Amino acid sequence: MTLGLYVHIPFCRHKCLYCDFPSYAGLERYCQGYVEALCRDIAASPYTGEGADTVYVGGGTPSMLEAGDVSCILKTLRQTFCIASDAEITIEANPDSLDYDKAAALADCGVNRLSLGVQSFSDAMLAFLGRVHTAAQGEAAIQAAYAAGIHNLSLDLMYGLPGQHLADVRRDVERLSQLPVVHASIYSLIVEDGTQLKAGLEKGTWHLPPDGTVEAMGKAVHDAMHGYGFHHYEISSYAKGPFESRHNSKYWTYEPYIGFGVSAHSFDGTTRWANIANIPAYIHKAGRESVVAESVAIDAKRAVEDYCFLALRRRVGIDYGDYARRFGKSIEADFGPVIDGLIRQGLLERTERGCCLSEDGLGYGNYVFSKFIR
Repeated sequence: MTLGLYVHIPFCRHKCLYCDFPSYAGLERYCQGYVEALCRDIAASPYTGEGADTVYVGGGTPSMLEAGDVSCILKTLRQTFCIASDAEITIEANPDSLDYDKAAALADCGVNRLSLGVQSFSDAMLAFLGRVHTAAQGEAAIQAAYAAGIHNLSLDLMYGLPGQHLADVRRDVERLSQLPVVHASIYSLIVEDGTQLKAGLEKGTWHLPPDGTVEAMGKAVHDAMHGYGFHHYEISSYAKGPFESRHNSKYWTYEPYIGFGVSAHSFDGTTRWANIANIPAYIHKAGRESVVAESVAIDAKRAVEDYCFLALRRRVGIDYGDYARRFGKSIEADFGPVIDGLIRQGLLERTERGCCLSEDGLGYGNYVFSKFIR
């Protein structure tokens, strides 16, 4: 078993309008105790000695941490797990907390990939979203990271935002193409429960672009990214050459990963579990007693369902041979009529190894996925 390791940093400077992630502003006083708790939690892992080939430090805003704290976390991971010499080690960063010195210090710790949360190159849109950086700071952070020697750079953008137009999305992608990034996650906005954005939309304070406009935005992103030399390898993910996210790919290819920190999720191949969400409780318990809040055993019925809809997020889709090796039966035995029906609808298409979402199916992913939930 080769693991992916995830570390969650829940702190941020400001809660963005659209965010429903477990992240909290104004709790920096807990940072030092939290890092110490993380290291205890990691050191006490029952998976001590297992091999790992990806590390992902996400949040929140991990770049708020001092480089010394990141170094401590990574050192503890290396002492606990057999981390491959060529492991992909990613940290998420926001432009307001990343400059050349910080990027260089992170590189010295062993970080070799950065994921930059830019979201937009429009200052007006950034202000609306509650981002605490400007477009110029976003570009400067990317250039600083590259100059510091981290060349595996990923950038996040969003489309389908209130007040956003097709021309804005095209400009965002064009500006992305002028930067030294080799990976991009470009998301269509999902309005989540409990967010400030949803509350404002329900009150009529803001309005989303029409569905047809959002579809045109998605097509514009897809066409432009191909033109700029990126290949589309997952619903929201684009990469140049070999720079697909190795860590995120573990989620989509049904591989095991272990999470540390509040609200972190894990999957060992047979069980999924999530940690407690309360920061003080986590600090008190980590490394001393269980921090698991909920756990679900994945039975054979759910395993095949999860495998299929996760695999279909990737453009290569489902590999029938891999399915048979994993589950000891053909996919046709479980989902033959479902697959045939989606192919007739034009939402799936056959490949040399199995099937994948068609170009039309990309816009109806959730509908397709739901057909594999029995």
